[in-house]
Amino acid sequence: MRAWVQERLRGPMVLKELPDPVPGAGEVVLEVEAVGLNFADHLLRLGAYLTRLHPPFVPGTEVVGRVGERRYAALVGQGALAERVAVPEEALLPLPEDLAPEEAAAFPVSFLTAYLALRRAGARPGERVLVQAAGGALGTAAVQVARALGLKVLAAASRPENLALAPSLGAEAVATYEELPGVAQALGGVDLVLEVRGKDLEGSLSLLRPGGRLVYVGAAEGEVAPLNPLRLMRKNLAVLGFWLAPLLRDRGLLEEALGFLLPRLGRELKPVVGAVFPFPEAERAFQALLDRGHRGKIVVRI
Repeated sequence: MRAWVQERLRGPMVLKELPDPVPGAGEVVLEVEAVGLNFADHLLRLGAYLTRLHPPFVPGTEVVGRVGERRYAALVGQGALAERVAVPEEALLPLPEDLAPEEAAAFPVSFLTAYLALRRAGARPGERVLVQAAGGALGTAAVQVARALGLKVLAAASRPENLALAPSLGAEAVATYEELPGVAQALGGVDLVLEVRGKDLEGSLSLLRPGGRLVYVGAAEGEVAPLNPLRLMRKNLAVLGFWLAPLLRDRGLLEEALGFLLPRLGRELKPVVGAVFPFPEAERAFQALLDRGHRGKIVVRI
């Protein structure tokens, strides 16, 4: 089978012929149709993620494919950028057959992250949430999930064009980061922040109402801002960390999330697919992932 191989950290991937995977106990082989790229995949290639992979390895963690006639999505530690991948049977997520492979590849990471991060923040109907990077894969998912949970959404992004979809997805208000302080003040502040920038925590905290919560999902802009705990005291604020991978081992939590998401998938919740790249252009797909002007999910089609 063909597979992209990361032979050294921070280096390019190499397209190679590898043996087909041999499933172990409790595993099945997924015939890969599409791979969703995430910022975490980029960090794994750099050796800069929360977990570290040792080269050589096949990048990619979010995969969609078939076992027989049935389509599934799966989240794997590595190996998605290949024509076939061995997956634990319990990790398979059944998906509606009317969902295109590209849409299916845009679902698991973004929508599970959006739902579970809002759940971790104790989101309540009627509260207002600030969704950063609202034009990206996680942002477009979070706007929709928040609305489905009964929240009011303030969508923010670096450029006006990245906010074009937000109102149709359910955002009550939109703002560029420059406009954000004034827009948030006019709305009376926000109760929740989904923090994906990591760059301006002080600015994010200043937008919160008393008792507000910030969920730290990532630092997509490459900077990790310091945080003074005393800053939290005046308004009784809370800062919560979020990492999807270990939460997926909690079967009860995963079943709750899927029980909410799957019945709404394709109706209230529609994955937004940005650029789709053919398999031989996977390296170009990673370059597109780092372009802050991209919208929705970057997908590699096998």
